[in-house]
Amino acid sequence: MDRQPIYVVSGGSGETAMRMVQAALTQFAKGEGSALVRRFQNVRSREDMDRVLQLAADKRAVIIHTTVSREMRFYLADRCAELRLTQVDLFGNLLDTLALYLRERPEERPGSFHAVGDKYFRRIEAIEFALKFDDGIDMAGLPDADIVLVGISRTSKTPLSMYLAMEGYKVLNVPLVPGVPPPPELDSIPQGRIVGLTIQPDRLQEIRAYRLKRLGASGSADSYSDLGRILEELVYADEIFKQHRRWPILDVTGRSIEETAGLVLDRVFGKERAV
Repeated sequence: MDRQPIYVVSGGSGETAMRMVQAALTQFAKGEGSALVRRFQNVRSREDMDRVLQLAADKRAVIIHTTVSREMRFYLADRCAELRLTQVDLFGNLLDTLALYLRERPEERPGSFHAVGDKYFRRIEAIEFALKFDDGIDMAGLPDADIVLVGISRTSKTPLSMYLAMEGYKVLNVPLVPGVPPPPELDSIPQGRIVGLTIQPDRLQEIRAYRLKRLGASGSADSYSDLGRILEELVYADEIFKQHRRWPILDVTGRSIEETAGLVLDRVFGKERAV
C-alpha cells in the first residue's frame, strides 16, 4: 500500500510546519514512515497555490499549511472544498483569535513563524539533550554540547543544565568524585566550553543535610553531609580545576540559578550568545 501523501504548504520556508507534522507523526505506530511528506515553500500567489492544489488533487493528498495571508487562507479553503481536499490550517485560528484579543490586525509576513519555530524546537532538543546526558551518564554527547558543567555533588549542575536548556543551550554535566579521574574525553573538546562549579563547604553541608532529611536517609548516608568528606571533595575538585586552568571556575554559593546561568553564559560566550 502506498504511503498517504501530506503536502505542507507555506508562504515562507515551511520549516515550522514540517517540524510540527513530523512531531505529530511520531505519535503513530508507523511513525514518519506512514506518510509521504512533501513541502511547498514560498507559495504566495493564487497561481502558485493552484499548481500545488492540482498536484494534491491528483494524489488525494492532505494539505497542511501555515498561510498567514487572510486572503490566501480563504482562497485555499475554498479551492480545497471545490477539489474535495482535506486542509489543516495550523495558524489561521490562532491569528484570528489574537487579532480579536489584541484589537490589531496581524502583519501577515510570510516566514515570520520560522524564527519562533526554530527557537521552540531548539529548546525542546536542548532539554532532551540535558536529560540524556545528565550527571555523566553518557559522554557520547560531549562533541555536541554547547556547555559542559563540572563539579562535585550538589553544586547545582543539574538545575543549571535544565535552566540553560530552556534557553536553548545543549548542556552536559559531569560529577567529580575523589579517587575517580575525570573522563579523559573532556580534553578532546574546546576547553572554553567547560565550566567548573564550586561552593563554600558550610553551605554545601547545609544543602546536603537538608537533602538527606527530605529523603529520610540515615545511618551511613550521614557521611554525605559530613564536613570532612565535603572538604575532601572540594580539595579534589580544586586540584582538577588547577590542572585545567582554561576552565572558568564559578562559586555558586548564595547565587540563584538564574544568576549563575548568566555568569556561565558570560564565561563561555561573552557577548556572543547563541540564543
